[in-house]
Parts: sequence; C-alpha cells; structure tokens
Amino acid sequence: MRIMLWIPFFSEKMVMKDPGQIALHLAELGHDVGILSYLKDWNKPKSIGKVKLVSPPDKLKKWLPVGLPLIYYVLVHTKPYDCLILYLSGLTTAIPSLLFKILNNHSVCVVKLDSNGILYPYSGYRMKVDSGGNLGNTEQYKHNILTWFFYRVIGELALRIFALSADIIIIESPEARERVLAIHPWLKHKLVVLPNGINFKEFGEIKPIKRNKTIMYVGRVEYAKGVDLLLMAFSRLKDKYLDWNVELIGQVTPWFRSQLEIMWEGRMSRDRVVIHSPIYGEELMERYLSSSIFCFPSRSESFGIVLVEAMCFGCAVISSDVGAARYILNNGHVGLIFENDNLEQLVEGLDKLMGDEALRNKLSEVAKARVRQEFNWETIVNKLDIILRR
Repeated sequence: MRIMLWIPFFSEKMVMKDPGQIALHLAELGHDVGILSYLKDWNKPKSIGKVKLVSPPDKLKKWLPVGLPLIYYVLVHTKPYDCLILYLSGLTTAIPSLLFKILNNHSVCVVKLDSNGILYPYSGYRMKVDSGGNLGNTEQYKHNILTWFFYRVIGELALRIFALSADIIIIESPEARERVLAIHPWLKHKLVVLPNGINFKEFGEIKPIKRNKTIMYVGRVEYAKGVDLLLMAFSRLKDKYLDWNVELIGQVTPWFRSQLEIMWEGRMSRDRVVIHSPIYGEELMERYLSSSIFCFPSRSESFGIVLVEAMCFGCAVISSDVGAARYILNNGHVGLIFENDNLEQLVEGLDKLMGDEALRNKLSEVAKARVRQEFNWETIVNKLDIILRR
C-alpha cells in the first residue's frame, strides 16, 4: 500500500514516538510510506530509513489553522495514496479527510486520537499555597463557558465528519474507548484500540545494573503532572527511609518553578530531591535501569509512554489512575495504582514499595514481561497492518 501520514510539525524527537515508529514499521512491512510535514527545522536528509519526508508548499503554512495545506495536498495527490493517516482530530483534518474519501472512495482513511477518551474537558486545576508554603486542597476551576461551548461544537462537528470519512479511528486504551463510546456509541464499529509502544531493536541487549534507592519521575515538571504530590509524599517518608532520594527529569515550567520556591521556603524540604534537564537515549535508559521505583503522579494524561519505558527497564511502578495507566499496569497486577490526586494513597503506595525489596523485584519482572507482550511496536504495527489490509 501507498501510505501518507499527516503530521504538521514532525521533528527528530518524534522519530522514536508513535508517528515515527508507525511510519517506520509500516515501511518495514513493505508499504510505500511518507510523512507529510513542514520540515524547516529538520537537519537530516528528507527521509528516515525507508520513509519519505514530504513538505507542502511553504506559502500555505500560514493557512494551517484552517486546514488548507492538507486540502491542497489531497486535491493534488489523492490518486497516488491508498491510505491517509491523520494525527490531528479537528476540522483542519476532518474536512480534508472527507474530501479524500469523496475523491478516492477505495482508499483507507485513518484518524489517530491522542486522547484519554474525555473529548471535551471542561475543568482544570489550580494549586493553592498558603503563606507558610503549604499546599491546600486542589482547587478545580471551569473554563469560560463560551470558549468551552465553541470548542465542543467544533469537536462534535469534526467527529461527525470523521464518522463519515474515517474507516478507522485509533484510540490508545480500552478505557479511553469506553469513555468515547459512552458519549458517541455510533463510533463503535470504527474505534480501534492500538496503544503506543517501544522499539526494542533500538536498545539491543538490556543489561541490568545496580539499582539505587531512587524514586524517578520523567516528564514536564509541573502541576498538571502531579509533581507536587510526589514531593509532598516523599517529604512525609524521607525521615523513615534515610537512604532514598527523588530524581525529577524534565523541563520545569516557569510557573511551577516559582511555586517550587514557595514550597522550599515553607515546611517542605528540598533535601534529597534532584532536578535534571530533559535527557534522552542511552543516558535516560541508564537512569531507568539504576532507579528502583518510577512514580507517575500525573493529574492529566492521554497515554503515558514513560510508564511503558519504566516497566521495560525494570522499575517498580506506581501511577495515578489517569489516562491509560490502568490498562498499561493491567489493573494493578504489574504496578501499583492510586486514585487520581489522592496524596494519602500515594504515600501508602510509596511506603509499601520503599520498604519491600521483594515486592519491587516481583513487579519489575511481571512488568517487563507485559511490555514485551503488549507494547512492542513491531506487534502493534503488525495489528494495524492486518486492519489496513482487511
């Protein structure tokens, strides 16, 4: 099949993420694959492996918000492609997808949703800190009702168009699928669960190294990711476990940095908490391999690929019940799950893991086996290939 993926701003970092991995593995299966994207910041030749990198006319870039670049490409290049895979699920991709199907009804149109199944989020979170630097209860707030209504109308219209144009709508977990179907049951025959995964060929043989008594977190260091929960939980346990520390790896958002300073000035100690800038590749792999526990306390998530990475490298995992965590951790059989935003449950879970090496080792082994079975890109894309050919 001749397959084109539309990813407006594909970058080198995305090669190891789902857009790049899906494209590369489809090409390995013998398909003629291309990625349609603006490539101004791309420093490599215009291909990755067997995948061609294609750019629409630069003069259309300013019309990206209304979907004109993709519409142009569909009109000019419809016939050469048997399959179009779209990574944006709004009107900017819905209208071109409908046009694609009208012009070439025998081709396959695929839409990949980057969503936890809650398509119209109405609320957010605000951190409350008192004058002593102590965090109060989470305050939930609502967005402007007109803004929410506008985006809901747009989102609903896009989904209705996809219901006509898309042959396959991919979502990343069974739980997310059920959330979507609770609101849109008419998508049942098009909604397919395909998780994100890991390319084991990139790592070669994974050799275990000595694990330190470290609780690791990877991702943006911010409130939405629940980093404050991890720090508060560790603050309660650090005197009980004097040889443990916390390692945060990721970009600290400016607003959260200022909140961290308030927290440090209050009762919460920064003792034995280390923050690193983002790291990748072998260096990140070594951090996973040398850490004993991976904590993922996020308040908001679509999938959470870092959970899969941590499991792959043998960390004992504890995660909030967010995004696809319950699916990834097999309902708590290969890692601990705590209620979203529940500090007491997080403290209890960390206490259990920090004090029980045998439990950490057991979770490490079953987690590694699950990742190889369920979250291997080769297996995932083979399933997609079967669906596309069917």
